[in-house]
Amino acid sequence: MGLTRAGMGSVQVSYGGEPYTVIDRRLSDVQQQIQDILTSGRPGWLEAVDGYGARAPYQLLITPGVHLSLAVPPTE
Repeated sequence: MGLTRAGMGSVQVSYGGEPYTVIDRRLSDVQQQIQDILTSGRPGWLEAVDGYGARAPYQLLITPGVHLSLAVPPTE
């Protein structure tokens, strides 16, 4: 995967044990979005695509207690 336009990359997300990818975002941007949602005290959505290559769009609901992890795929 690696970097795409203007230094942007992709972030791998494990959400509820399923793989997803956030495209054209930096890890720090995704972390900040999640932190902002959790700090607001209201649920929020993270836009991603499935991690199986079909690139079907998903909206991941971010709330306290939702299990997720983030990783940056290695560059080639």
